[in-house]
Amino acid sequence: MDNELIIDYASKGTRFGNNFIDTIGFYFLIFLSAMVLDGWLGIMPEGGSDWFVLYFFVLYFLYHLIFEYAFGKTPGKFITGTKVIDFAGNKPDFKTLFIRNLCRLIPFDALSFLISEKGWHDSISKTYVVNK
Repeated sequence: MDNELIIDYASKGTRFGNNFIDTIGFYFLIFLSAMVLDGWLGIMPEGGSDWFVLYFFVLYFLYHLIFEYAFGKTPGKFITGTKVIDFAGNKPDFKTLFIRNLCRLIPFDALSFLISEKGWHDSISKTYVVNK
């Protein structure tokens, strides 16, 4: 008997569901942080400014990185019953997740699933989203 790793990859439909749920969660986080930063502290940069764009992308990066590092999954993956693994089938280390989530910032990364089996943030970081 060989030690071949059998992987149950999440379908593109499930991946779309993950993205949809995480987008809702991320915008909820933006809303909450805007309430705190602007409503209570008065320091939220105005929409369209360079600071707001930077804030938006940093928060987007951290949303995914923190959830995937702490739990191996984002809220969308919790709901759909999927998780992130590395090429060996283990929970990815911080460096791998950092690269994975930095790649999410590549323009049109979300559309990369239309032209390949894996998205760019998966291919570049050598990670997979699998069913539990």
